[in-house]
Amino acid sequence: MGVIVVGAGLAGLAAADALLRAGVEVRVLEARNRVGGRVWSVPFGGTTVERGGEFILPGNTAVTSLAARFGLPLVRKGTLYGYREPRGGAPVALEEVLNATRRLTRLPLSGGTLQDLLADAQLSPAVREAIAARLEVSCAHPAYDLDPDTLTEGAAGFGDFDTHSVQGGNDRLARALADVLGDRVELGTPVDRLAWSRSEVRVGARGREERADAAVVAVPAGVISAIAFDPPLPPAKRLALAGVRYGQAAKLFVSLRAPAPPSAVLSVPERYWCYTQLGADGEPLPVLAAFAGSAPALERLALADGPARWLEALRRLRPELELDVGQVLLSRWDDDQWARGAYSARSASSPMDSDELQRPTGPIAFAGEHTAGEWHGLMEGALRSGERAAAQVLAALALAVQ
Repeated sequence: MGVIVVGAGLAGLAAADALLRAGVEVRVLEARNRVGGRVWSVPFGGTTVERGGEFILPGNTAVTSLAARFGLPLVRKGTLYGYREPRGGAPVALEEVLNATRRLTRLPLSGGTLQDLLADAQLSPAVREAIAARLEVSCAHPAYDLDPDTLTEGAAGFGDFDTHSVQGGNDRLARALADVLGDRVELGTPVDRLAWSRSEVRVGARGREERADAAVVAVPAGVISAIAFDPPLPPAKRLALAGVRYGQAAKLFVSLRAPAPPSAVLSVPERYWCYTQLGADGEPLPVLAAFAGSAPALERLALADGPARWLEALRRLRPELELDVGQVLLSRWDDDQWARGAYSARSASSPMDSDELQRPTGPIAFAGEHTAGEWHGLMEGALRSGERAAAQVLAALALAVQ
């Protein structure tokens, strides 16, 4: 009967692709009318911008390998993701911030919160606030509930390393995987029931039921609650899924009347950063992108009422840029019923149980960036989780045959 994969984001597509290449028949059921999930590339300002996952960071080998497999060129963005100039707060040099973070990562990071660590580290108030702002933005979660380990995670990386994206949009990765799968991918099909026994699964969607030998559930933890499992998932699994906290974030793209060279500026008091970058031809793009992280930041920017307050903040922060406020695009994930947040956050009060999140339940494997351990919150983590879930299913199917 094969395997049914629930969700056609990068995690689900990576799982389906690995299973198909291993000779297993697969079906992918996706609630949205597009593939890619929280990786979504759209035209804006004469180029392609990323409403969701954007930066390919050093060490993201699953992403770069997949791009190479499909012959998708990578574009050097010029934006120094880990080298953001702090502005708006008390004067502080970027080098002061970088030196302080290097010292902090040599300290014991277990226990307490990031806010506690910064308060105890004998830092100047300006440096402490700049580090808190950077991590709150990148993790999309408040410092008072961030685990100090976030200092060592890739998404919070500090330094002047290069970043890349896929030419023509990162969702080309998803579309390339979907093209291989062909009509095995069914869009507009939200799964609402999953009955399982040791030997089969029965998946309900749009009033019909499909049977399979196993399933991969590759949707965000907060969305899994919309699926009725029969029998219910074990208590440990339910507790682990309920414990995942999602960072809240928003992006704002603004056209520029004149292209601007690559830049990266952090608004310390308002908890967002903004950046300009290069196009595929190596020339500056006429677009400013801004990213606000954490629910309090979104509230301060009054995004429920639209981008007006954020645009005014950008004018103050970047007076050197010629903003065309008649051409803007605001992107959020908290109001998306199939996401309910930007990506998983390393909460101090509700730690992610990576072992349990990765553990199969009977013939059901689980994928998604929230199951990716140290790679959580990244496109890299989504792909790695899909490959891991596929390996778990293949191992289980092999045992069933013996």
